[in-house]
Amino acid sequence: MADWPRYPIIYEINTWVWLQELGKNQKAPETLNTVPEREWDAIAALGVDAVWFMGVWERSPAGIAIANENKGLLEDFHRALSDFNPEDNVGSPYCVRRYTVDGHLGGPEGLAVARRELARRGIKLILDFVPNHVAPDHPWVICQ
Repeated sequence: MADWPRYPIIYEINTWVWLQELGKNQKAPETLNTVPEREWDAIAALGVDAVWFMGVWERSPAGIAIANENKGLLEDFHRALSDFNPEDNVGSPYCVRRYTVDGHLGGPEGLAVARRELARRGIKLILDFVPNHVAPDHPWVICQ
């Protein structure tokens, strides 16, 4: 691939968790549209060649419902978060309802903003597309 170093440095960001943490610091919900300049600058200061936004695709309501009914998963959730409640379950990034950027993260418009901010700093953007990560309510499954 042109313009890539032989051994690129790729910085993976768990997008949902990152934005949630930024939102706590800002005391307001954060999306890819509203990430402060200083955060993009902090990523650039790491000297990375690319950012991989993990978990940007639309999450599955059916997957969330299944997880919230699974006793073993609920026990795991409570071990990880002692005050866990069902609203804490935002779904798995590996249970994709649609391959479009989740609206909670800013949707396609938010991704376009993030891509521009990264590009302004000479950083490439990576998204993964794994077709076997589809959810039970994904159109490919429903059509069968």
